[in-house]
Amino acid sequence: MIRVRLPHVSETLLGCAAPLPARLCPTVEDCLGSGTLLLEQAGIETARLDAECLLAHVLGCARWRLVTERRRRLTPEEFGRYLALLQRRELREPLAYLLGTREFWSLALAVSPGVLVPRPETEALVEAALAVLRDMYPAKGNGCPGPRPGYRVPLGWGAPGPDHPIVLDLCTGTGAVAIALARELPGATIFATDISRRALRIARRNAETHSVADRITFLRGDLWRALDGQGPGGQADVVISNPPYIPSGVIPTLMPEVQWEPRRALDGGPDGLQFHRAIISEAPQHLRPGGLLLLEIGADQAESVTRLFEESGDFDGTRVLQDLAGRDRVVVARRRDN
Repeated sequence: MIRVRLPHVSETLLGCAAPLPARLCPTVEDCLGSGTLLLEQAGIETARLDAECLLAHVLGCARWRLVTERRRRLTPEEFGRYLALLQRRELREPLAYLLGTREFWSLALAVSPGVLVPRPETEALVEAALAVLRDMYPAKGNGCPGPRPGYRVPLGWGAPGPDHPIVLDLCTGTGAVAIALARELPGATIFATDISRRALRIARRNAETHSVADRITFLRGDLWRALDGQGPGGQADVVISNPPYIPSGVIPTLMPEVQWEPRRALDGGPDGLQFHRAIISEAPQHLRPGGLLLLEIGADQAESVTRLFEESGDFDGTRVLQDLAGRDRVVVARRRDN
């Protein structure tokens, strides 16, 4: 197999006014081989997968089709687009930004630079929310199906509640959690907030794509301020949030891809708990008695966040739940009745 030296070819192609003759463009197989080599040299562990995803994106086909069309020769336009994407990935720009999409809860969500990329670990937050809603309002025909088969959260809360639960999603980002819950809970009313205009634009677009825009109210503002005069008052049944929780000093040490994401969606202050404190302190004003607050956490923050709930004096029954990798991921607490 002949491998094109992509860095050299890309400089020649992108800097040339005349189009590259079609007979000089490489095949799918050549592009994948050279693209993989380039990304491997950039230190990307998923080099082959990334090269396949980028090429399939350029060709507008499923990734498996690359195997059956390995001898297909790219057009000059396709080759140029592929080279441009490879160059950006070589600089460690997140793959989701290059593809413009990321899967979450089996839903394809639009993603763009300036918006946090949804993580698979955050699906544990959705699982936990479905579990507590099912536990709180069993067999009421309210569209609360509970978690996916095989996922069990023994919470033991069975307080009576409304047929149509009210859910608040703070720091919604792409809308991943709110949209997943809206899809699973057709009877729920959901409010989703974020401080970023760009994030809310993406979230609304995603909600429209997945036909739940009419059941999610998107509000802009800093945490609880977004709800001033527009939220459900103190009647929320569940408040859920994946707030920024990475300590400020740790962010420069993270993977290069993370450095491309908006810092204010990552930075949780000196100890990573700045937003957890703010959410916990004001949550009782928005939760009904017996309502639940669910917060995503870093794997080493369970003890600290549990202590914040205990010190507030407004919550009891605090539980720590793990993600599918067995790491602490969600802390759940119940607002006291008094």
